[in-house]
Amino acid sequence: MPNHNTLKIEQSCRQLIKSFEKQISWEWDGRFETALAQFNVKDKEWAHKIIENHMGNIWVAENKKDAPAVIKDTIKSLGGLEPGQKLYTSAIDDNGLILCAWWPWGNGETISIRIGIIADSLSEEENKELDQMLRTWFNL
Repeated sequence: MPNHNTLKIEQSCRQLIKSFEKQISWEWDGRFETALAQFNVKDKEWAHKIIENHMGNIWVAENKKDAPAVIKDTIKSLGGLEPGQKLYTSAIDDNGLILCAWWPWGNGETISIRIGIIADSLSEEENKELDQMLRTWFNL
C-alpha cells in the first residue's frame, strides 16, 4: 500500500462511484490508467452535476494556462484539451488528487469520462499500487 493516507481519496472515489451507480458501466483504460465510462450526450447534464459535486476545479482550453504545474502535466499526459473537452479535478493536496477527463466524441452522440488519481509525491511502484486500489474501488 502506498506510504501515505489514501482514505480521503478512497472515500471520494467511492462516493463518486455510488453517485453513478447503475447509470453507467465502468471498464479499465490501460492507456491512461483510469476507469472509463461512456454515455449518451443526452445524459450530459446529470453527469456534469455528479462530477461537479465531487470535484471543485474545471480546466478547459481557455484556462489551462492558469493551472498549477501538476494539472498542466496531467493535461499534457492526456494529449491536451481540445474544444469541448474538460478536466475536472479535486483539490490538490499532499495525498494527490482525483481527476475526471470529459471527452465528447466526434459523432456528437457519445461522451466518455475517465476517472484517475494523480499522486506526484509517490514513487512509480506506489503509484502502481494506487492504480490497483482504484481498480478495486471501481470493481475492475
